[in-house]
Amino acid sequence: MLANVPGSIRVARIFGIDINIHFSWIVIFFFLVTNLSESFYPDQFPQWSRQKTFVVSAVSALLFFASVVAHELAHSLVARRFQMTVSSITLFMLGGVASLTREPPSARAEFLMASAGPFTSIVIGLASVGIAFAANAAQASVPGLQVVAGVAGYLGPINLVVAVFNLVPGFPLDGGRVLRAAIWGITNDRGQATRIAARGGQLFAGLVFAFGVAFVFGIVVPQSEVQGILYGFIGYFLWNAASSSLQQERLASVVGGAKVAPLMTTDFRSTPPGVMVGQVIRDLVLPMNLRAIPVVSGDRLIGLITIGDLRKVEQDRWAMTPVDQVMTPESELATVLPDDALGTALERFGATDLPLLPVVKDGRLVGVLYREAVIGYVRMQEMVAPQGRR
Repeated sequence: MLANVPGSIRVARIFGIDINIHFSWIVIFFFLVTNLSESFYPDQFPQWSRQKTFVVSAVSALLFFASVVAHELAHSLVARRFQMTVSSITLFMLGGVASLTREPPSARAEFLMASAGPFTSIVIGLASVGIAFAANAAQASVPGLQVVAGVAGYLGPINLVVAVFNLVPGFPLDGGRVLRAAIWGITNDRGQATRIAARGGQLFAGLVFAFGVAFVFGIVVPQSEVQGILYGFIGYFLWNAASSSLQQERLASVVGGAKVAPLMTTDFRSTPPGVMVGQVIRDLVLPMNLRAIPVVSGDRLIGLITIGDLRKVEQDRWAMTPVDQVMTPESELATVLPDDALGTALERFGATDLPLLPVVKDGRLVGVLYREAVIGYVRMQEMVAPQGRR
């Protein structure tokens, strides 16, 4: 659910949140359309022409992914209620992810945010089942309702399946976050809650992978290589995500009560918003090998310009494109406070590939925290820590 997925393009903007499509989504979209047009709808409506079946299948697939966006929007809007910035929602092969700049501030916030997605899928699923029943009952007098009944009959069950799947109590699924929120609320120990939920996620990932193997080799279930490979890929993804959460928690325990302030640097380069891309590349990027530069107005942070942002500008436009046209705005950036725990910085580095985090106090940019500085500190702590604490 929560992640930052590179390799995507923006296709829409809803409630100020970018809706992106990852290239892998195209693969699963055509797989779904093919499955619907060659199996699902022909079995139910053999009288439909091949062209009609294909069109209805494509519409069904688009509506299904629209319901996935609704699922993620529910997460995102609740997250905003608790002052968590949501920069984008990305559709990819395994569904959708909302990109947050920080983790939930409390067990209650996490519980409500994690529950919102499955609740939305259940509402869509039940509404679709109701529409399917009503359309089936009325199609004798209104033949055109057969298509509505067919599409709703597909969207209802699949949204309920999405809700049930996401409620499995294993991190990073929504159910895993609900479990973590419950344990966190009871024990007031977020670290222990994360470890339990992540172990549950690893267990579930192992079961999904084993199920995929059973499909591929025809063990217990009929042999199906394509479905088996898909289940194997899902299991692999879930295992990596759960393992990443465990690693993140281990690193947070290593840094203990360390704060951001001692590791941040106040000697950094920045640029005002009106400067042209060419000047930034010539004066800052190339001579100083900088991969990210804060964009400030006075002492106020307004954005961050990165190598990735600069690459979007063709060289013949360097002299006429100001950095504020291509920078990542402050509202979409993960930032930290000087008094934040270093574990918080680790979380936010984990949600982005940026080489630094701006350190902000009362809206003013007071320093930057480099990823390399945090990594170096963690390694030093691991080297000097007593054996029993590793």
